[in-house]
Amino acid sequence: MKIPMLNDYIRDASRKSMRIRDESFGEVASQDIFVPGILPKIYGWFNYLFRKPIETKGMEEALKDKENAKQLYDQIKYEVESNIAYLLKKREEDPYRNTLDRTLYRMLHSPLHEVPAFKP
Repeated sequence: MKIPMLNDYIRDASRKSMRIRDESFGEVASQDIFVPGILPKIYGWFNYLFRKPIETKGMEEALKDKENAKQLYDQIKYEVESNIAYLLKKREEDPYRNTLDRTLYRMLHSPLHEVPAFKP
């Protein structure tokens, strides 16, 4: 539906097709039914990173102070944002990011040979 030419075609085909909701009333009756396309979205790989835990045990009293809590929050926020930025950079550099590239690599190499990945 996000592709303008296909959007018009799908809407036109939907108007000409048999109405499944003919006996419905209100909002349900006015909704068009769209059949999903024949090409599903192919997702890539998810990158994740585990880092050293941020220790908060024993800090209950100190965290009751808003300034201390804000400092801890800012530290955690910084760590999360920098890790996400790192993963996004590595994802862009990954020559096997695309599912097709990764699948072809697996087909052309031994099943025991892992697809190269970045080292954190």
